[in-house]
Amino acid sequence: MMQAMARVRNVIRAVRSRRRARWESHCMRCGLCCYEKERRGRSVVTNYRRPCAHLDVSTRLCTVYEDRFARCAQCRPMTLLHALFVKWLPSSCGYVRQYRI
Repeated sequence: MMQAMARVRNVIRAVRSRRRARWESHCMRCGLCCYEKERRGRSVVTNYRRPCAHLDVSTRLCTVYEDRFARCAQCRPMTLLHALFVKWLPSSCGYVRQYRI
């Protein structure tokens, strides 16, 4: 019984990993979501003069990607709701291109 449960857990982990990889494959590595956001009135806008401290602006890659949510308080996981509705993501974003109509 214990071996069966361990196999089920391994299968679930593998499915989650594939799902996460497929989701992240939409990212075009533009780095535009890694700039500071500011609230202006009722809107949130991206300040392209202030990149995240962990963004390598020459490669447009996060230098702490695997641990980014723990290391950066402003970093949030990209979700389907973000892709569909947030205004601060540019139209060139891979998530936006995939999911917005």
